[in-house]
Amino acid sequence: MNANPSQRTSVAPRQRLGGRLESVRQQLISCGGVMSALVEPQSQPLVTDALRKVTSLSLRIAVVGQIKSGKSTFINAFIRHPRLLPTAVTPWTTAVTNLHFGQAPPPDGAIRFSFMSANEWGEIANGGGRFRELTERLIPGFEPRILQSETRAMVERAKRKLGADFEQLIGRGHLFKTLHPGLLEQYLCSGEYATSENVGRYSDITRTADVYLPGGPFEFPTTVIDTPGINDPSLVRDEITRRSLSAADAYIIVLTARQPLSEQDVALLRFMRGLNKDRVIVLVNRIDELADVATELPQVLRFVRERLAEEFPGARIPVVHGSAWWAIQALAFEPQAIVKTLQRPSAAHLFRSGLLEPSDADPRSLADPATQARVSHALHAMSGMPALYDAFDDIAGLTNPAFSLSLVARGFADMSRACEQAAAAELQLLLADRARRQHTLTPGNTAHDSLAIHAHERDVLQSVSANIDASAKAISEIFSRVIADEQARLRATLLKLVDQHAARERKILADSLARGATTVTWTHEGFDLRRALAESFRTGFGEASERLLTFHVRLIPELFKLLQTVVPAPEIPIPQSKSLTIPIPAGMPLSRMLVIDLDRSRWQAFWNRAASADQAGAKIEALIKAEFSAVADELAASAGRTFQDFAATTIGWALGACRNIQQALQRRIDRLLEEDGLHNATSSKTDERIAIQAQRLKDTEALTQHLEFLARDVEQIFKGGESSS
Repeated sequence: MNANPSQRTSVAPRQRLGGRLESVRQQLISCGGVMSALVEPQSQPLVTDALRKVTSLSLRIAVVGQIKSGKSTFINAFIRHPRLLPTAVTPWTTAVTNLHFGQAPPPDGAIRFSFMSANEWGEIANGGGRFRELTERLIPGFEPRILQSETRAMVERAKRKLGADFEQLIGRGHLFKTLHPGLLEQYLCSGEYATSENVGRYSDITRTADVYLPGGPFEFPTTVIDTPGINDPSLVRDEITRRSLSAADAYIIVLTARQPLSEQDVALLRFMRGLNKDRVIVLVNRIDELADVATELPQVLRFVRERLAEEFPGARIPVVHGSAWWAIQALAFEPQAIVKTLQRPSAAHLFRSGLLEPSDADPRSLADPATQARVSHALHAMSGMPALYDAFDDIAGLTNPAFSLSLVARGFADMSRACEQAAAAELQLLLADRARRQHTLTPGNTAHDSLAIHAHERDVLQSVSANIDASAKAISEIFSRVIADEQARLRATLLKLVDQHAARERKILADSLARGATTVTWTHEGFDLRRALAESFRTGFGEASERLLTFHVRLIPELFKLLQTVVPAPEIPIPQSKSLTIPIPAGMPLSRMLVIDLDRSRWQAFWNRAASADQAGAKIEALIKAEFSAVADELAASAGRTFQDFAATTIGWALGACRNIQQALQRRIDRLLEEDGLHNATSSKTDERIAIQAQRLKDTEALTQHLEFLARDVEQIFKGGESSS
């Protein structure tokens, strides 16, 4: 087996995902190739770098959920590889697995497993750090001694399975050219539940897995991130999972219809509270296991939507329901499994849809190709996959890749407009030069006059070039000051919320202790604070973005206006704030939890030193401030980085467009000066250059028109979301 596992050709509808984004990407690649031949040599690196970024863009979508939610089965159905991820072993995923579609694999292998470093393994072996914090948070009643036992068992299991190879493998990894049967089980299935020596052999030390596959259902390059089951008691990869979620562009949360939004699910939602809510899809999976879908499913969906509204006020998170198992059977169509599926009580939901006939439940009828096609179509249609694909395409237009395409499209359009202006100015120079040369043929005029005129134009252009560079530097410095002010303003707002909440928590705890209440573990989850921080961050970021965009619209055109002294009446592309958007970064710092075990020695000492309830409350207040001030700092810093990236990109393109005009005119004047000195210009040569320049102007006008349309199109995609392909 290679990295393209064989599978039965599905007769189910074959939606393609990310079609509009891929169309824009390909058009930008094509236009960039044309533009490379039109821009001045000094501007080519800017275009080349943009093309490199566009070519390497990919959409990263993370799939999260509890173990036994059917997450691996769902991923197999979602990517249309029914047998890629093993689903018979429980629990399945113990490491972050990146499935890359439509992306060139590294030359050394299409399958890469990376192992824990010595420091990461040491933290796991000691049962400390974020591991303990997350476990206590997600598993109510989980005691430290259980955690320590789990980690010791993990260490012993890894050393037993790997033997003398253990020390050599830590911090390294394995590469494979092809994906042979049983390979993934060795690295990703939990060794705790191993049924053979090979299953889970390397799983305890595996950090991440990267598997490169053909395009699958994705037209736009896409990476599907499979994360460890959230309620796995051996979950020791919190920080790795956090980073993978923070780097993702969109998220699919898989719930099980039999027990939707359990306490672990709610903990997961709170863990993800810092994510962008408009890039989240919730899938209520395994409706095929409901005894009465018609009665139970509406109740389940109502409960899920109500709980989501409670956890994420104001967010409109799409909730899709279905059965990944039905989708798998629509793809693989295993007759025996189909017979069992159609005999289950939930099959009534399939027949009520009108897509199946009663006779289709007869095993003998499944030999008929027409029946197979009808059953496959019904299973796919009712599996929830079509609705989920639609939701996926909707949120794809709201992600960072869409924003990157939008910036490049706008940059290309401005650069093409600059090429058009330069071509028009060059044409005017040639026409004026021809008129002057014809004028020098009359008595009293000499070639020296033309030389003097061109020398003056060169001096003016060099002066303008210096002014453009100075203005660009000044604008960059002003932008940096404005961004620093906005970052400081946002940080101050967030810190004020932290201070207010810490003061309230101090009072609550102090009052509780003063009344004689006793506790073993004091847990501060700060749901209200996290919700307030998330809302304040989103609001503050939006307001800062508007101020920055207004500032951008006012200052950037000043660069182009400097060219008016050398380019007669240039068409200055004035950016409009309504056509620009800055996407809010993920607020993953909000997922942190503060858990203090009051029964452990250091915290016993903490409380023993507290002379009064007020003093204990003061210490807790300081602890909350220390923890959440760091969260506020990270949020503000992420906003600052986003603003800086936006400013650097837009200023870079504006400066590049201005320089392109200046460099084109400089090149043309230098050429004319050279000809003036050599007296070698002929009428026929001048006419030929005028004809070539006129055609160049037509080409750039056509390119500009196309890129302007494309820029508006992708901006609309990014603002309104992508419609289904």
